[in-house]
Amino acid sequence: MSQTESRDEVARFLGKALESDYAIPDSYILELPQILRSLIETEDARLVGNKNSFSDWLTTAINSIRGKAIEALLSVALRQKNAGTEIEPWIFELIRARLELPDESPAIFALFGAKLRFLIHLFESKLKEWPNLLFPPDRPMHQSAALVAHFKYDQPWNAAIKIFPDFLNAALKTLEALQSEVENDEAKQNRRDFGSRLGTHIACYYWSGSFPNNTEGEATLDRFFAVASKSTRAALISQIASIWEKPAKETPDEKTLTRVMHIWERRFAQIVRALESDSDLIPEYDVELAESIDWLNCECFPFEWRFTHAKQAIGRLKKAPRSYRLLKAITEFGVLPIRLEAMLQLFRALLQKPSDELRWAIQFKDIAPVISLGFASDNPNIRQLTEECRDLLLRMGLTDFLNLGNENAE
Repeated sequence: MSQTESRDEVARFLGKALESDYAIPDSYILELPQILRSLIETEDARLVGNKNSFSDWLTTAINSIRGKAIEALLSVALRQKNAGTEIEPWIFELIRARLELPDESPAIFALFGAKLRFLIHLFESKLKEWPNLLFPPDRPMHQSAALVAHFKYDQPWNAAIKIFPDFLNAALKTLEALQSEVENDEAKQNRRDFGSRLGTHIACYYWSGSFPNNTEGEATLDRFFAVASKSTRAALISQIASIWEKPAKETPDEKTLTRVMHIWERRFAQIVRALESDSDLIPEYDVELAESIDWLNCECFPFEWRFTHAKQAIGRLKKAPRSYRLLKAITEFGVLPIRLEAMLQLFRALLQKPSDELRWAIQFKDIAPVISLGFASDNPNIRQLTEECRDLLLRMGLTDFLNLGNENAE
């Protein structure tokens, strides 16, 4: 076994041992500082130069000896904190010394960025003293590595924007810089993942009231929408729908729900203004509009609000959006008498923008119950809506719907 392989095995073993619940003899603990310093400070061939594995600095870090040793170092700090003792000063000093080195690899910054909440838990007071340590503005590559890793792999935490008040602004600058780069498909995917996750973090900070005031939160969201690509913006709208569609264990706070709805209300108003100024811009916004329709499935928001915004979004589109989830909502909500008329209105709006994809997505067995309920309604407006939907279906060549509404005809 080579020296490099031996060092790698030692780093890996220490990481696993220190992460475990097993007690470690004091005699071994006393040797840890020297061993970890050696593993961390010795030159690591995997971190020399700009060896960025798979366009992801974190991947580079976790496959390096130094990266594994730093993870073991953080486990030492956690053991001390959990034992109720003060974390020994040498641990943070070693971290600070590495991050201040001009030739430290961006991969190590990515490792710390991905563990930002954990670092705050361990070293909050120290990080307040050194606010630029993890995200150095004078070292763009290192700052970018830490920011991208944090937003891709870590979760929002209010303490983060309090300790690092400028890091959302720095992240938006990083996204803007990345958008202008021409890279391979893997790098582009990495950028999209970073961008959509950054947007989700900003939105989460906004609806949880983490910004000093709503105006600052709205300005940050506006900047995200101004900087991000259309696919990244749409990914955020879709992600918000996914988050709030899940049933909550507790009833969400009304202020929080209001803020979430306000995100789309403001964004939709911005899109409308842009389209009224130049209708040819619809390709720039059509995916966002289409993804917003999924908010229809978020039962935590008032139904009338969801219906209104879904209808408005469909109305702005030139062609039918991907329709699986919308058709599913129409079939599920349409059998509820109180929601039947609204679902028929959405279905008619959708059918008025036909596409081959929509034609193949419509299943008779799913839609027929809604159409039958519409024809059986005592409300003439609902029957009229139903007839219009059936006629549009027939125009699309879906002849299975021909006899619906005529069952009693002689």
